[in-house]
Amino acid sequence: MLFKSNLQKLYICCMKKYLFTLFIICIFSCDNELDINDVWNDIPVIYGILNSGTEEDADGSGFGLTVPESNFNYDGDSESDLNYDHFVRIQKSFLGEESAYNYVSIYDSLYYESNYISSLVWLELVDNQTGEVSSPFPLELVDEAELDSVYSIFKNEGLFTSNNHYLFKIPSVASDLVPFDDLRKNYRISVLNQNTGDTAFAETNIVEPIKMTRPLPNGSASVIRFGVNVPLSVEIKPSKNAKMYSVSFKFHYIEQNREDYFYDVAQGNNLPSTGLNYKTIEWSLSDELASEQQLLGLTNTTIKKIIYGSQFFEFLKTQISEQDLSNPDFYRYPINSYYQGTSNGVTAGMYHRCVDLNITAVNSELYTYLNANAPNYGLNQERPEYNNITNGIGHFSSRSILNMKNLRIDQSTMDSISFGQLTKNLNFACYSTLGTEGLIINFGFDCEKN
Repeated sequence: MLFKSNLQKLYICCMKKYLFTLFIICIFSCDNELDINDVWNDIPVIYGILNSGTEEDADGSGFGLTVPESNFNYDGDSESDLNYDHFVRIQKSFLGEESAYNYVSIYDSLYYESNYISSLVWLELVDNQTGEVSSPFPLELVDEAELDSVYSIFKNEGLFTSNNHYLFKIPSVASDLVPFDDLRKNYRISVLNQNTGDTAFAETNIVEPIKMTRPLPNGSASVIRFGVNVPLSVEIKPSKNAKMYSVSFKFHYIEQNREDYFYDVAQGNNLPSTGLNYKTIEWSLSDELASEQQLLGLTNTTIKKIIYGSQFFEFLKTQISEQDLSNPDFYRYPINSYYQGTSNGVTAGMYHRCVDLNITAVNSELYTYLNANAPNYGLNQERPEYNNITNGIGHFSSRSILNMKNLRIDQSTMDSISFGQLTKNLNFACYSTLGTEGLIINFGFDCEKN
């Protein structure tokens, strides 16, 4: 026992001397200069999310005449709103001894010289069943002026310089080689880095364009009917390669303050015309995940969401301020109100084109990216950065977007908003008839009398 105790003392004594010696060595061998910068490497940055568009003509061609008159047919045709204009952003990383804020406004910290990079970027089509790769297509560099004037693409204001920015456009000949009814070919974007000899590349499949079952852009299936306990069914045909579906509604309305409302009344204006403030609120629903069969395009079972009117009215109540109906500060109206005769199976009556339906279907790559960047409320706040670019950084994936504008709500739905229990204090107009003198509009307690 004594022998063991002496060994312990000797061990402790030796460890103390060792640690002291190590401490002295560290003190005298340390370099006081701290270099937080690594050796700079030329690393391409690739970002692109391709959008196939939708099979629907979702911008409102053939819509009925509203009061005041509105033209919804933005593209001037009744064809499907498929998208063939695909853009990719290719830039470079930067590193310096100063703060990053000092570099984001310097053009050549972010962008390659356009003449230099144009010949080093190309596209290949990859058959996802055979692996066959097409001959490369050069991408088209589109400068700032053309982005603004031709494609109406404007860079958002922010810290990063927007001077002389550019994007790369996938040539139309390549887009034509990826038919949406086939989807066998993937897009592969490549960037040759001449400084390193490496090629940065990424590949994505294409999400099949969204096709709806209900609601539809026109006809009886375009009418949104919300009763307090009446469900609305949103049904989406499954798009091949779509992993997740995000669904939201936008409700558009006009707000008019008290003074402007009474001015219109005094002037005999049947419709609001003074001091109008156009407002929009967006109601985002929970996301829907596709089954494996739906993802692979092996089933026609629809993606379905059931929404109850009470949910919609509760949402309006939480987003719009309530008023004292005996002395309100604001008077409100749905946009695009009109009277429609019986047409295409739709009953004659008052309708209001004030609701947009927005759906985005994303592929598995984009779904993973969104999840990796979603808020983390768990104990472990560390998340690995998600990057699907080989020999570079960034993200490349695809989606399909449908923006079905100006869907109709029927008069019973508007009545529920105007004088239903949940939303009557929002002070929305009610519409009793369409007479020879125009719309007859009431507010507040007068709505409940009709």
